[in-house]
Amino acid sequence: MKKRQSRRKFIIDVSKLIAITIGFLSFNRYFSIAQNNSNTVMHKSINIGNQNKILVAYDGQFGSTAEIAKFIGVNLPDSHQEIDVLKISDVEDLSPYSDIIIGSAIQYDKWMSDAQDFIVKNENELSTKSVSLFLVCLVLSKKTEQAQIKATAYADEIKKKVPKLKINTFGKFAGVLDYSKMSFGQRMLARVIFAIIGVKEGDYRDWDEIKRWIGDIYHN
Repeated sequence: MKKRQSRRKFIIDVSKLIAITIGFLSFNRYFSIAQNNSNTVMHKSINIGNQNKILVAYDGQFGSTAEIAKFIGVNLPDSHQEIDVLKISDVEDLSPYSDIIIGSAIQYDKWMSDAQDFIVKNENELSTKSVSLFLVCLVLSKKTEQAQIKATAYADEIKKKVPKLKINTFGKFAGVLDYSKMSFGQRMLARVIFAIIGVKEGDYRDWDEIKRWIGDIYHN
């Protein structure tokens, strides 16, 4: 039975690989369409309130997004507020929070499903709070205009899901490619995908960039 399930999972993973490969191969066509205006991101600084807690919620699979979320929590300006850094699946109640930062890794060109479901389910309540979002993807391991436009397209798709939200700023950060954290099947698929797009194993996170983004959200 286990072998049968493994073969089925392998077939599903291969199907996903084919889909994402097609997406990358069609990127040049998308780039020519999106180049005009999708590279502009609006930022708005806001004051941290002093009556409620701050939540940094995240979703990821291999740990790099969790580390970014914790880094954000540690580097928020000193507001004498309690700051919770939680995986999205562990968030039970949004009412104690006035300021919420939500982030997810990108998988198969999308935020992870728990993160998408979370913002859609809680859209009405989130629309009453100060919200910023971020994504983590290996597309941004390449410091090119095309990569920035692709990441902005990811962000735009997420924003479409929650039109009621007035998002303060949307951070877009490079992630980590570490094959040692993957299962055999994941590692095999990832090696093919990242060979196609030319990304080598490594940590591409720019902590100074993330710090600057935190400064775009809040000021003392």
